[in-house]
Amino acid sequence: MDPRTITLGTDRWLTDSRVYNLVWLGRWIERAETVSRVLKWAAEQEGSDTATSPGLDEIARMAASVRGVSIASGESALDALLTRDSGSSLRGCLIAARYNATHVAPVEVIQNIGTAIQYLDDLDDAPSTAEEVASLMADMLTQLDQLHQAVEESWFHSDPLSEEEVFRRFMQQ
Repeated sequence: MDPRTITLGTDRWLTDSRVYNLVWLGRWIERAETVSRVLKWAAEQEGSDTATSPGLDEIARMAASVRGVSIASGESALDALLTRDSGSSLRGCLIAARYNATHVAPVEVIQNIGTAIQYLDDLDDAPSTAEEVASLMADMLTQLDQLHQAVEESWFHSDPLSEEEVFRRFMQQ
């Protein structure tokens, strides 16, 4: 049996620390999705004809305020929400999720989180237009969907793992 699955059996116990890490892994991923969806929606609303709707910068400032992300002088709210290492920024949520995943998740899940973090780290410049933000957030949501797929395939598969698969996963860790 894969030592990093939540599959319960006669010889497996779901300990408090595993439950704690599983719950927080899910919460951090959910928070990363929330930030991505809010920014994508705000970027898509930027070009709308409604004069009363707030712009991307204002929505990013409000989201940063709600999430508790402090904005340094000279820093944009969007930049703080994307790249700051605080637990409330998109990058911070992913880093915290990766930390919890290292305690309970299969390697595939940890790799997917690392890919999403690397995607943010590889940005040369912060997006400056609403179209760039919408595109970046669409890409990030695709990364998060792949993460959900990895969770689905790793934890909720119906067939038991073969001895070769257990050995492969063990060697990858």
